[in-house]
Amino acid sequence: MGKNLSKIILIVCIFLSIFFNFYKQNDVPGCLNADEAAFGYNAYSILKTGRDEFGAFLPLRLQSFNDFKLPLYSYLSIPFIAFGGLDIFSTRLLNKLIGILFVPLVYLVVYEISKKKKIALIASFLTAISPWIMILSRQAHEGVLSAFFVLLAVYFIIKFENGFEIRSLLFANGSLILSAFSYHTGRIFLVGLVLYQSWLFLKRFKDEKKTQLMRFGAVVLILTFMTPFLIDGLYGANRVKSLLFFQRSGFQQQLDEYLNEHPNRIMHNKGTASIQDVTIRYLSQFSTDFFIRFGDTNPRFGFERLSLITPVEYIFLLIGLYYLFKHNAKFKGLILLLILITPLGNALTWQENSLARTYFLIFPIIFVVAYGAYSFYKQKTHPNIKIFLLISTSFMFLFYLVNTWDLYLNHYFKRALVTRAWQCGYKELTTYINNRYENFDKVYITKKHGQPYIFLLFFNQFPPDSYWLSATKSEPDEYGFTQVEGFDKFIFDMPQDLRQEKIVVIGYPDDFQDANLNGDKIHKVMYGHEEMFWIYQE
Repeated sequence: MGKNLSKIILIVCIFLSIFFNFYKQNDVPGCLNADEAAFGYNAYSILKTGRDEFGAFLPLRLQSFNDFKLPLYSYLSIPFIAFGGLDIFSTRLLNKLIGILFVPLVYLVVYEISKKKKIALIASFLTAISPWIMILSRQAHEGVLSAFFVLLAVYFIIKFENGFEIRSLLFANGSLILSAFSYHTGRIFLVGLVLYQSWLFLKRFKDEKKTQLMRFGAVVLILTFMTPFLIDGLYGANRVKSLLFFQRSGFQQQLDEYLNEHPNRIMHNKGTASIQDVTIRYLSQFSTDFFIRFGDTNPRFGFERLSLITPVEYIFLLIGLYYLFKHNAKFKGLILLLILITPLGNALTWQENSLARTYFLIFPIIFVVAYGAYSFYKQKTHPNIKIFLLISTSFMFLFYLVNTWDLYLNHYFKRALVTRAWQCGYKELTTYINNRYENFDKVYITKKHGQPYIFLLFFNQFPPDSYWLSATKSEPDEYGFTQVEGFDKFIFDMPQDLRQEKIVVIGYPDDFQDANLNGDKIHKVMYGHEEMFWIYQE
């Protein structure tokens, strides 16, 4: 394949990615969720004051909802917010750009692995049109940033394995550290890829005396391994601890039930229950239910029939694995390592299949699918049969792909379940309050389904130093989360008496069911055809 043709195809793939990242960007997702608002507002707060929403100076963790978010997404969003202001577009722009950069980066990684432009271009094309990638890159989720740095680390590790250059070693491990400060799952890749690099050193120097490079490499790997965990020691790991599988509601109750029915602690103990729990959740991340039928069960990240990959890609994944072993491909060990360690990020939690925690899995899948497709069509067979197979599989692939994108772009965000999961309505609610702000002494807002304070801070661009002085917080709940109980005129609770003068009460429709209120005094905040909030004022 000619050099110019390869460039043209790669540029076309980049433009495809731009299209899928920006098309209908104001409609899907059509509103901001609380975590996105937290990343955006913390970036804004650091830009204005050098401190996060709780007044911590240049923190290495964002306290946020007491989940202590990793901060890199907010820091890297600061230039976009400085230039474009604090809004939904500027908060999400970082991920959109990363989603586009995945295309050339995948090309570089796959070409470095295979040394074949055709395989690299197939992989770039699959990256450019992947719903799996775009579902998260179209929103402000830190998993995208973490995956980018892991992929960058993989590229430099491959370069290092080919030439053992110090520069590649430093870039690889620097990228791993950045990934670990982007999202919690980055630590799993850091551990796995530090071990892989250690194996590379041992393999190369097993018959030689220790050299300066090996000593230097050992220092780099130890520092890489220790850096994020030392920071964890300073800040704690509240959110990670609350998500571990043994914190699942009913874990101990189920074990006690088994013991009451059959009091054999050899069979029924925390160890055996944990192994079963983790194994089932680990293997479910490779199922067709996850890949094709349901995806993520959280409506923020998935919906029934919103396929992460097509059935055609699933078939070529199996074909690709076959050819990786048949051809004894040089980097099959690294690819398999990436495939096998990625689901650990969710398997060790109590939650169901998660797109966010297994986000990186799409990249080794794309590598294998591209390798499988190339190897399959390269087999010697009658030209007419090859053309028939190429046309038929391409048609089926496009059929399933178009159906998935149609569901996502034209149907997904019109479902009530989705808009409620996304916490829609706060932007419209904030506009209503701002237009009447001077008419109220107090504004009561329900906190039943989320963290309302962060939306008011975000959409009002509320001055951080004023917020610090007036905010009050609750104690952590069973999952370690805290709630802001109030700031300024805002109280995040429902009052006992709804008919007080100079107050406004904002809740969900069911909050007012037994209040026997005058319906003419209720204003309804709509999102599409859905009633998101009721606003009542005497």
